[in-house]
Order: sequence, then C-alpha cells, then structure tokens
Amino acid sequence: MTPVQHITDPNPTTRLLGLAFAGADLVFEVTNQGKITFALGAAESLTGRSDTALIETQWEDLVGEDDCDLLGALLTGLQPGERQGPLRVTLKSPKAGRLARFGSLSVFRLPQLGDRVSCALSIGAPGGMEDVATQAGALMAPETFTAAATQMLAEADRAGLTLRLDLVEMSGLQDSMANMSKQAVEQARKRMAATLRAESYAGLGAAEIAQDRFAIVRPASSSNARLEERLGAVTGGAVKPQTAQLPLSAGSVAQNMRAMRYALDRYIEDGPEAAAKGFGAAVEQTVRETTRFKSILAESAFQLAYQPVVSLKDNLLHHFEALARFEANASPADTIRLAEELELISEFDMAVVVGVTKALMAAPQATKIAANISAHSLMQPKFFEDLVALTALRPRLRSRMLLEITETRLIDDLDRANQMLSQLRALGHVVCLDDFGAGAASLDYLRKLEVDFVKIDGRYIQTMRPGSRDAIVVKHVVQLCAELGMATIAEMIETPETAELVKSLGVNLGQGWVYAKALPEPVWEPSKSLMAAARRTVTSMEWG
Repeated sequence: MTPVQHITDPNPTTRLLGLAFAGADLVFEVTNQGKITFALGAAESLTGRSDTALIETQWEDLVGEDDCDLLGALLTGLQPGERQGPLRVTLKSPKAGRLARFGSLSVFRLPQLGDRVSCALSIGAPGGMEDVATQAGALMAPETFTAAATQMLAEADRAGLTLRLDLVEMSGLQDSMANMSKQAVEQARKRMAATLRAESYAGLGAAEIAQDRFAIVRPASSSNARLEERLGAVTGGAVKPQTAQLPLSAGSVAQNMRAMRYALDRYIEDGPEAAAKGFGAAVEQTVRETTRFKSILAESAFQLAYQPVVSLKDNLLHHFEALARFEANASPADTIRLAEELELISEFDMAVVVGVTKALMAAPQATKIAANISAHSLMQPKFFEDLVALTALRPRLRSRMLLEITETRLIDDLDRANQMLSQLRALGHVVCLDDFGAGAASLDYLRKLEVDFVKIDGRYIQTMRPGSRDAIVVKHVVQLCAELGMATIAEMIETPETAELVKSLGVNLGQGWVYAKALPEPVWEPSKSLMAAARRTVTSMEWG
C-alpha cells in the first residue's frame, strides 16, 4: 500500500500562480509602459526565450507588428478591476521563416497591483478564431466583417455566450481629419481600429460600413458608455460617438447576421432622416419590426388584396394579382424586404400561396389569381417541394393559379431555375416574370427562362410619354417577348392616356389604378366608362 504523501500547503501566491498557469501557457505582468516585470510558464516554446529573459523586455515583442496597437489600446483603456479577453493575437515566431501562430491573450488590472497588469497567454486562438480572416490593425470591409462575425456568432452560440451588435456613429470624424496629414490620419485610424478591436468579442474588430459609421460585435454585458468614452478620447474629443444596440438571439446565427445587414443597409440609406430621428431610434425600429414580422408570420396575421389585371383589347378581367397587406394604406415593400433579409421570405411566400389557394376555392370557377413568389424561394428545394405537394391536393386549381416570380434577388443559376419553372408549367401553372427591366440580368432572364408572361416594371410605365425613350424601350421589349412566345403585362397604369399608349405599343395586359385599386375580395367588373372606351370584341385572351 502506497503511503499517503503529506504536501505542505503552498503560500497563496504560489497557489494562484498554479491556478493561472492551469489555464494559460504563460502568465506575466506588465507595467503601464508595457514592460514585463514577471513571467512564468512555457516562455521558451512561445517566444524562444526563458521566463527570466523576458523580464525587462516589452510585451510588444511577443506579438506581430499589427497587434502592437491593440496592446497599447488595452493598457490605455483597462480600468481597475476590469478584465478583457481572450483576444486573438498573432505570436511573433521565435524562428525566422516559420508560419504565423495565433495566441489567446487575456488581461486583468487588479487594483492592488497599482500600475501592473496581469496577463495570460496561450497558444491557439480563442475558439473558432483560427480560420477567421480578420484584418489585424485595420478596420474590416463590411463583407469581411459579416463572414467573420457569422463564424464567431456560431462559436459563441456553441459556448453558450450571448453577443450583440453595436452600431457606432462618429458624426464629423471625416471632417475632423480633413486638415490632418496623411500620416496623422493613418495613425488616428489605427488607434481607433485598435480601440474597437480591444472592445470587441475575441478581438474580432470592427467594420466601417459607411462614412463615420461602424459595426462591432461585443459581449452582451459590454458597456456602451465605456466604448463611447474610449472612442471620444482617441479622437481627442473632436467627435462624440453615439452607439445603438442590436441584440443577437442565440440559436439563429444566419438570421442574426441578416438582421444586422438589414439594420446597417437601412441606416446607410436613410441618411439625414436617420440622423434627424436619432441613430439609436433607427436601430430600435429595426429590432421592433423584426419581432413584429416574426409574430405576423407565426400567426398568419396579414391580409391579401386582389388587384385586377385586364386585357387591353377590351378592358375585360383577365386575372387578379394577390398583394400582401400588413397595415391599412401602407406599402408592404419594406416588410417584404425585411422578410427577404431575415431569410423568412420562403415561409411568407408559402403562406401567400396557401391564402391564394383558399381564395380560389371560394371564388367562381372562372376566377384566376396570381401569387407572388420570390426568386430566392423558387431556388429553395424545400419550398419547391412544398409548393408542388400543396397544389397536388387540388390539382384543378393549378391552371387558375398564376405564379409571378419577383426579381428582388437575382437568380444565380438560370438553368436550374428554368428547370423548376418548366416543371411548374407542366403541372398546369402559368408563370410570369415580374418587374422586367428593374434588374441588370433581365435580358439574360429572357434568354434562359421560358415563361408565359413578362411584366414590365412600372417605372417605365408611370413616366412614359408618346415617342419618349421609355416608350421606345417598351415597344421593343414587347416585340422581343412576342417573338419569344411570351405575352406582356404593364403595371402602374394610372391614366386613360397611359392605358391607350401601352395598348398602342402592343402590350397585352394591364393593371393599375385606372382600372381599380387592390380589392378586399377577388370580385370586379369594369366600369361603364372603361367599357365605353374599350374596343369591342367577342374574343377574350386566354392564358396563352
């Protein structure tokens, strides 16, 4: 039997060092000037020098050049009792020619230690940061930031950590740098980037999303007042930063990032209007609308309105287009865009198809209704399968349900899209390409997609005058579509004069306020004035 060994209880300092070393490869202390005063651990493997050899050296010697500004920002901003990290740093290789290695750095300013800062350094970046392509020492481009933040959100979610997105407005920053030298501007931006990186989760850093506007992912408990104070100090008090928070819910990394992009895009586009109502208010509105739309979708709390589409030959009803309505007298465009950004558009499109199905079941046999489907939804296999399965329950409705493909998102695989459209047409659906002329890929769409109708974007129609450039463009589009075996629809026809003009250009169908606004039910008859002005004919146009 092995005798029990009695070990003398170590002093508190030794015990604390043991505990610290258990969680790090190297523990050390630095002064406010960055001089190392104490070191213990695997210094040799990290730096190529012994523990004692590190004493009296600068801690900047441990990391790559791009991380020196980060270390400076940590020393400047770290308050008594505050801990920051782990942050990803690039370790300076002890031997020339070796590949760069990453480390995890954490710092803690214990009040009792005065001007000394306790540090822990381990080989390997914080979880998930090895493959994140950040730009150390610089602000990231928005697309780089989005990709890196998505990865970090996923890692934080697995670790059970809660993060948030802070949007930072530094109004007047560009103007304050206008009279500075190029070198001074570069140094100021480096200090600002380092400060943002020190305040970010795992040292991810920040992105400049527009002039004087930045985005940063941070732990949910981080202080905005502290960030604003530090950034203000970096600019010498010339700028008063303002921050707004966008909570990032756990378990939905992709939607978190899409909500972030939507908030950033919206803020950039709003410009002076956003500034007038307040930066924080603009972001809070996005958060509220996101929550509201998810609730609408869960409860199917929206209505469908039905706008008549008529034959321009005789002004007789051809079919209805189902339009989503979320609030009375309010355009649904912003809500639809939000659904697209949150990747909820497929669920919403399916809810619209279900609504159109119910309307067709309740309507007379001659009633036909178009349901809008985003190009993004069309390309999702599950949505396509669900659509086919839903209409298979009532196959006779397929010939009465036109599918109108919206072009809000460009289709990147037109051959695959055409295969899907061909399957839908073979099942009996009529397919319409919506908003032709609104996107750069429109001509390629005509070349590769076989559809029954092409709807000409309303911006051409609203401003069109006889002999105008818009009229010439529409005339040739109509001729091209006719040669390809496609009929055309003109939307946003608001006056009798415009109706006559589009008809003279050969457009087949039309819709707009001159005929009727969207109706609560798919029931409509042409007014007597329209019928009197229409050309009489006994032939009405079929689906084609």
